[in-house]
Amino acid sequence: MSERSLRVRAFLDRQFLVVVVVLVLLAGLGGWVTYTTHVDPGTTTEEHPGPSWRTTAWFNHSATVTADNPVYPVGTTLRDRSIYFTEVTPVLSGEYVFTYEASESGDLDGTVSLELIQRGIEEGQENATVVWQTSRDLETTSTESLAPGERMRVPFELDMNATANRTEQITERLGNPPGETQVLVRAVVDFEGSVNGQQVADVRNHTLAVGLQGGTYRPTEMGSMTDQYESTQTVAVDRTYGPLRSFGGPALLLGSLVALAGLAYVRSQDRIELTPAERERLTYEDDRNDFDEWISEIQLPADAFDLPRAEAQSLSALVDFAIDTDNGVVEDPDREAYYVVHDGYLYTYRPPAEPDGDQSGEESDATEAPEE
Repeated sequence: MSERSLRVRAFLDRQFLVVVVVLVLLAGLGGWVTYTTHVDPGTTTEEHPGPSWRTTAWFNHSATVTADNPVYPVGTTLRDRSIYFTEVTPVLSGEYVFTYEASESGDLDGTVSLELIQRGIEEGQENATVVWQTSRDLETTSTESLAPGERMRVPFELDMNATANRTEQITERLGNPPGETQVLVRAVVDFEGSVNGQQVADVRNHTLAVGLQGGTYRPTEMGSMTDQYESTQTVAVDRTYGPLRSFGGPALLLGSLVALAGLAYVRSQDRIELTPAERERLTYEDDRNDFDEWISEIQLPADAFDLPRAEAQSLSALVDFAIDTDNGVVEDPDREAYYVVHDGYLYTYRPPAEPDGDQSGEESDATEAPEE
């Protein structure tokens, strides 16, 4: 049996209870990890996208030809043009439209208020400064129930000649301040209600700018103005674990149980405790490692074996004797034997044979000498 096997058995014999306790604890840990990973992993919370909805608003506008001209017949309605002529189409007819879409359901009540804003602004390097401003209400519409997809329509009309004249009058009365004038139609939407099962409330502002220039007015192209509303839901989900825990827990449990079963079996067969011969051999191995610096491999001459011989009980005893007599310990390279020559005597130590093998090179006679 190898030295390593002897040392493992010696350790298990000395620390058997400690090893068993450690394996039981490891098995318990492996069982707990396995149970909490595969049987009852528990739950955690995650944020998932919830129902969403959005509002959409836009301005429609048109103007009807009321004066003779060489291009458009009287009574012609021009729609959603980028430019209108103040003398030919003096009244801007418009409409503000508000609607919303929901992924599930909805019911809103709200109010849309339109106002006309006239102002002068001066553009700076970073911000615009409002030099003067005046406003008046145009129209207000309310609804008590607006379903998804339904539309609130709020019409308005502006006499652009009167609007342009009033703008000029204000700037003249103010002494023609610097900057440019603006005409705005502002829609203020105030709504509340239930959408996708949740209570909502919000206020939104949308603006249509109308430029005045040289006998024309130009509504700014705004397109659809959309506001998106997102929501999240907290969802309980089973915990998930990586491969280390998923496979490590069962492996630790199985390995610990197999080791415990193996220990119990070899203990029942008396295959852990060392025999006296094995203990003696292990003691020799320890001494050989501890006193290696005092031992030299030398081939003794044949006549050394003719000296009277004294037997040491252990390698450590022989080394102690060599140290006390200021001699060295000689290891015969051809025999597993150790010698000290002192005062006409040959002091020897022959280690025990390995437990599972025969001792080689054993001398049959104290006076046997090697061949020359």
